[in-house]
Parts: sequence; C-alpha cells; structure tokens
Amino acid sequence: MEKKKLSIAIGVDVGGTNLKVAALREDDHILFTTEAPTLAADGKDAVLDRISLLIQTAVMAVAEPPVAIGLTVPGVVQPDTGIVEYLPNFPDQWKQFPLKQHMEAHWNLPVTVLNDARAAAYCELRLGAGRGWKHFIYITLGTGVGGAVIADGNLLLGSRGVAGEVGHQTVIPDGVRCGCGRSGCLETVASGPAIASAAIRYLKQGLPTMMHELTAGNLNLVTPLLVSKAAERGDSAANLILKDTAMHTAGAILNLVAALNPEAVVIGGGVAASELLIRYIRESVEERQTLFPSHLGDITIVRAQFEHMAGAAGAASWALNQVLSQKIR
Repeated sequence: MEKKKLSIAIGVDVGGTNLKVAALREDDHILFTTEAPTLAADGKDAVLDRISLLIQTAVMAVAEPPVAIGLTVPGVVQPDTGIVEYLPNFPDQWKQFPLKQHMEAHWNLPVTVLNDARAAAYCELRLGAGRGWKHFIYITLGTGVGGAVIADGNLLLGSRGVAGEVGHQTVIPDGVRCGCGRSGCLETVASGPAIASAAIRYLKQGLPTMMHELTAGNLNLVTPLLVSKAAERGDSAANLILKDTAMHTAGAILNLVAALNPEAVVIGGGVAASELLIRYIRESVEERQTLFPSHLGDITIVRAQFEHMAGAAGAASWALNQVLSQKIR
C-alpha cells in the first residue's frame, strides 16, 4: 500500500527587520528555513518581490509543491480577507493592502494572513511549549506586548480577528500614554523599551546601582538583558524594576485567567529570555491567585520554546490547518 504523501505549506513572517520563511510538513516537521532583511523603507513592491524570492527558494529546497502559503504581519490584519489595516514601522502604502488576494493571484495557491503574535501562539500550540494543552494564553514581551488565546485547541480570533491583544489592557489607570492612544496599558510597563526606560531613570537620577558599571555611563547600552543581568547579581534597583514589571504582568495574567480559565500561560519574546523575570511573574501570580480552589489545578507559566522562527512556522501550520480542514480552498 502506497504511503500517503504529507502536505507542505510555506510560512512567511513579515517582520520590521527581517523576512523569515519556513517550509512545514503536515506532521509538524520543519523542512527548511531561510531569511533576509525586510528593508521596508524600499517600499511595498520591493518587499513583496523579496517575499516571493524567498518562497521560491523554499519551494526549490524541499522539491515539493506546497498546498498553501501562510503569512504573518506585525500589525492589524483582517484574517478573513487578508487585508492589512495597519503595520507600524512600514510605509503607509501597506494600509488597506489586500495581501491575501495579491499572494493568491501571484502563486495560485490558498493564502492565509495572521497577526504575528497569533501565528507564534499557534506555533507553540502545534510544535512548542503549548503541546498537550487545549486552553492557554500566549503573551509576547518584546518591543511591544502582544498575545493570543488558544481555546479548545484552536486559535481564538474574535469578531474582528484581534482577540488576545493582552498588551493593551489597562494595568495602571492614568499611567503613561501608550502608542495605541490610551494610558496605562501593560505595554507601557512590560515591554523592552519600558524596562529600559525605567533603568535609565535610575541612572539619570544618580541612584546607586550596578547598572552604572555595566553601561560605563553610556545610556544607549541599557537593555532589558542588562537589567536582568544586574538583577541576577543582586542589584536592588534592577530587581525592583523586574519585580514591578512582573507585578503588572501578573495582574494582566490574572485578569485573563478570570475571563478565560486557561490551563497555562506561555510567555515568549526577547524580554522573556530573563529567567528571573519569569520567576517573579510566577511568584506574583501565585501570591494573588485565589479565584479557583487549588484542587482544580494551578496555572502553569512557562517560557515559549520557539522564538526565531515561531511566526513563520506558525503561519505555515495555520495555513495547512485551514486547507486540510477545507476552511479555505
């Protein structure tokens, strides 16, 4: 009996800095990856040409025609129509661009388009830290704070495709103004730039902290990684910054726990590379988690397993899911 040939999809992560591509097989095996600079300032058409070249490279590498293409973008997109609403750090010519329609016409294949955090969450569900759970929240702490919700083993998109924007729940009423236009969002206290800004305030005030030595007076060297390094060495100022970040992140998690009743929280993004921060988040959640009786199970908080290719792999996996379940043709 001839063995069934497994389908393949190509996933493309359209990032502000790099374009990342992954070829994924139906059994969740990544066959090939590649990447190239996005060079968004060159304009939409130039970026689309680079995307097509990278897809062609992936198709040639696996020597097997894909059944679908999945794309993920760092902004707001309509998942049904694949129309890009808004992409920060990209020229305005991307606004209202029918990305799905354009790619389907070019490749004559079914195409899906997701937000990058949603794609990364789907990657964790199928290939990473979320395997084995049917209900979990994904949070990405990086340049911004994003997220997604996995419910009953499926990606929850919501009525407008933006379910899971955890970074824009208010954690400090009348707090710092966020890029979204509101004030006190989680992103204003838990993103990489927010952590760095808090450290810079300490340094500018001349308060005692090991971060003076680590930066040698150069504030451009202040990063979340540097803050974490100082905290791990026992620096009180750096520890206060991480604990403040953890407290607000835990508060946001507990809001989501009350609303969604997940089994776990998976945290990704560059800021989550700090094991100490993850520990502080766990401790803060445990201190305040009183909604459900302990015999119903604790909320597990883990770091994401995929980082570098999470968006591309997740986009490919989502596209395969949609085609194989005949939700798109």
